[in-house]
Amino acid sequence: MTKAKDQFNVTAVQMPDNVSCSIQSLMLPCRDGVKLHTLIYFPVNMPKKAPVLLHRSPYCQKPHFDLPNEWALKNSTVSILQSCRGTGWSEGVFDPAEKEQEKRDAEDLFQWLRTQAWFNGRCVIPGGSYLGWTLWCAAFAEIPELVGTAPRVAPFYSCSGSSVPGGGIKLSFALAWMLSMHHRCTYGYDSVPDYEGNGIFQHLPVIEADLKAGYGELKPLRKFLEQGTHPGSHLGIASQPFHSCKVPAYIVGGWFDLFKTETVESFQLMQAHAKTALAREYTRLVIGPWGHPGLLNPDWFGKECTYAGTHVDSDMMKYLGGLLKNPRRDPLPSEPRVRYYCLGENQWRSAACWPPADVRKAIWYLHSGGNANSLTGDGLLNRRKPGDERPDVYVSNPESPVLSNNGVHAALGYYDRIPQQKRADVLLYTSAILRRPLTVTGEVRLRFTASASTSDTDFIATLTDVYPDGRAMFLTTGMIRARFRKGLDCEELLEPNRLYEFEISLSHIAVTFLPGHAIRLEICGQNFPMFDRNANTGGRLLHDTRLNKSIHTIFHDQSHPAELVLPVL
Repeated sequence: MTKAKDQFNVTAVQMPDNVSCSIQSLMLPCRDGVKLHTLIYFPVNMPKKAPVLLHRSPYCQKPHFDLPNEWALKNSTVSILQSCRGTGWSEGVFDPAEKEQEKRDAEDLFQWLRTQAWFNGRCVIPGGSYLGWTLWCAAFAEIPELVGTAPRVAPFYSCSGSSVPGGGIKLSFALAWMLSMHHRCTYGYDSVPDYEGNGIFQHLPVIEADLKAGYGELKPLRKFLEQGTHPGSHLGIASQPFHSCKVPAYIVGGWFDLFKTETVESFQLMQAHAKTALAREYTRLVIGPWGHPGLLNPDWFGKECTYAGTHVDSDMMKYLGGLLKNPRRDPLPSEPRVRYYCLGENQWRSAACWPPADVRKAIWYLHSGGNANSLTGDGLLNRRKPGDERPDVYVSNPESPVLSNNGVHAALGYYDRIPQQKRADVLLYTSAILRRPLTVTGEVRLRFTASASTSDTDFIATLTDVYPDGRAMFLTTGMIRARFRKGLDCEELLEPNRLYEFEISLSHIAVTFLPGHAIRLEICGQNFPMFDRNANTGGRLLHDTRLNKSIHTIFHDQSHPAELVLPVL
């Protein structure tokens, strides 16, 4: 084994399931002199030349060495685990808003790998969440030794900033994750504060959440948050690197994951723009009824509907192992390009692309007599075009916001929205009870005309499945920040009480509304704490210290039809 400066001892350890290995622990220098802690796990049956399975992670802890990848050791593959800068034993500062840094650090690791006599020139990278973000960074770097990746519940823009499509700020994620990462990097993993319980999410101004948490001013956190004040540049730039991606990806996500939109869009971008035909053709998408940590609702979808129970884990390793053996051959030739779980009917389906080719757009119109507020209102949803109808009005009050996940940061997955739908500041439009199944598969959009009494505000739309017993189960949601209504790179405040056209993407979903069920759309002014509260002042985002009420008027008449666009199979 090649010696390196700042090398730790090489030790042999006995792993679970009788898998043995030798460990080499190095501090590998990057081009700027910062050294990153890197663990190399060599299998006992180490060949003269071996491929590499790589993880780059910010979650390694100093008190112990992390376990290697068991599949790698059993398949004569070297497993490497590198701590991202500023985490674990690595030097530097953890600053994910500096997204080009992860790309450079990956390049520097491969530069070292090329000097190792035992490396056979092929590497694959799996990884979930931030590890999935680091593998995208490596894939965008066009590293010739990289032959395949497997991102799971992985972002390609959310780990470098707080922007969300529609112009809002992903508040609870940004604060909980960035504050906890600061605490872990500074003080260790023990006694991470309960930021949610300590009222950090409610604190104003948002930009001073670091002070409220008792840490002083944290530049990485503030840089991360402020990406949300210019969403056009943040989100627009994020999609461009897919043009440079040469290697295929086995992409896995969940309908209830906070990175769901990025999961689907990364597959679409790979199929449309990847640099090589192999990357475009061999990339797969699997999306199931999962949240970020996996299966959240076993009572609804079955305890066996885990990654392992649905063969996603084994298929992923077949995929990566196949690419290590022959990068020019489809590693899963009998598998469809897309496998997706259809909620409602709770069945797996397959397709060659996303959305499936046989999807057609169906327009459902919003109606009411001017009183669609709450469960006692008269809001309707059907295929009939509107006539002369009164608009609906509600007061958006960020002091008492409508809640995401019924008020908690942790995702609930498939949960009942009735507690929020009882509120007078939530408009509801419900279809008649369905006599036949209706399958919606793809991106849901809402087009409508509205006015607000303030110079800026938010509109939130949420789709739910109404069961015969009255439960309204969450499916998907989206938002638009009024100042970004003309585009995320065009900021323009409203003229109060003037009519404007808006369009909201509710992201992607696959669901069959069964006979006896109904379709329901919510419209309201907040989705807290998932998104930040719009202060309705028109002031500088993240810096407001007061919250104003805003009167919202939603039109749905013949001159201003409000259209819910459903992608129907």
